[in-house]
Amino acid sequence: MQKRFILATAVLVIAIGALLAASSCKTIARAAARYWTNKQIREFVGKCEDKSSLLLGSERAKKYCDCAVDVVAEKYRNYEDVKKASLTDILKIAQDCK
Repeated sequence: MQKRFILATAVLVIAIGALLAASSCKTIARAAARYWTNKQIREFVGKCEDKSSLLLGSERAKKYCDCAVDVVAEKYRNYEDVKKASLTDILKIAQDCK
């Protein structure tokens, strides 16, 4: 009986850990992959980090851009459209990213 309890507890801990890992920012950031290629995601994030790191610093810019890539990809599912969008429009879309 005690072995079953320990086993059930271990399985529960592993399941919770897997859920937390799956919902991490890195996993969420790859949600953009539903619409854009990996190359497009890297291009967007790279340009985003280059521009925002001047204001936010390198570490905060990285977090911001990991969030922004998903939010923007949901709005602009065609990557060519986001390249035509104004910076103001993109910032409005990603305003909740921190």
